[in-house]
Amino acid sequence: MPRIFCSRNRIALSIYRLVLPAVCMRQPLAASLAAVCLTVLPALADGEPKASPARVSAPSGETKNEGIPGALVIVGGGGFPDDIRDRFLQLAGGKKGHLVVIPTASEFEVRTQNFFSFKYWQTQGLASVSLLHTFDPKEANDPSFVQPLKKATAAWLDGGDQMRLVKAYHGTAVEKELRQLLARGGVIGGTSAGASVMSDVMIAGGERQVRVGEGFGLLPNVVIDQHFRNRKRQKRLLSVLASHPRCLGLGIDEATAVVVKGHTFTVLGRDHVSVCLPPAEGDEGSVKLLKPGEEGDLFKLSEDVMARLKAPSESKSMAAKTATTP
Repeated sequence: MPRIFCSRNRIALSIYRLVLPAVCMRQPLAASLAAVCLTVLPALADGEPKASPARVSAPSGETKNEGIPGALVIVGGGGFPDDIRDRFLQLAGGKKGHLVVIPTASEFEVRTQNFFSFKYWQTQGLASVSLLHTFDPKEANDPSFVQPLKKATAAWLDGGDQMRLVKAYHGTAVEKELRQLLARGGVIGGTSAGASVMSDVMIAGGERQVRVGEGFGLLPNVVIDQHFRNRKRQKRLLSVLASHPRCLGLGIDEATAVVVKGHTFTVLGRDHVSVCLPPAEGDEGSVKLLKPGEEGDLFKLSEDVMARLKAPSESKSMAAKTATTP
């Protein structure tokens, strides 16, 4: 059996967001505080989390979805067509690629120690394929455990239960290294549960009573749902978007993938991707089907989301002005 290798870097991002406006305004006291914060930043970023990360609903404000460095291959579960595999291998670096497979979401594979996905990727001609798994967040913070991710060009998240991934890795060095992998231009792929966990606002389960948690947030301001039309999940995704109206929804059918690079994405595979805008006053949400080969622009879609969010308040404002005009 292969050796299994197995925290939180959002403090750093929060500090940058707090101090950057102060620096830009050139206020002496604020600038001094900024300098102190930036001096201690590396220590905070490298330290282990002291408490469980808070659950948040969605990023606030009107920030565009700026896209991502690197790439994501987000598969809706079910089959795994050759064009999706080939694109993932290309983004991973082909024969020079170093892949880390994370099977933690799969209860069956972990229980039986029969890691099908790991064995499959071993046959695909990459330079190296490593297996990384633990249920223990302390182990997920061990520098020796995360070492394979430091040299990886790609990571793959298996399907199963996305909460198994969150409980083991959210806020740990594993999640931090996944972000670093993207930052240096690598690719992260995942299917089913491995797709859902890429959301910030993550659908944790349920159909009529939908459970929502916080995922890895690899694709900000987007809620991902999988097995989408196969399991008739449109109402589920739109209900989550109604509670998180600044987010875009991507519903991915089985044997289908969204490949994200920068701020654009392409549909690959056999079926469709449903691009869902949150419900607005007077409608139940907007859904557009994209077929294989079609593309979407996260910049433009973020603008569409914000336009829908503004529209009801602007309409009420205009109605109020009309009512008070003599």
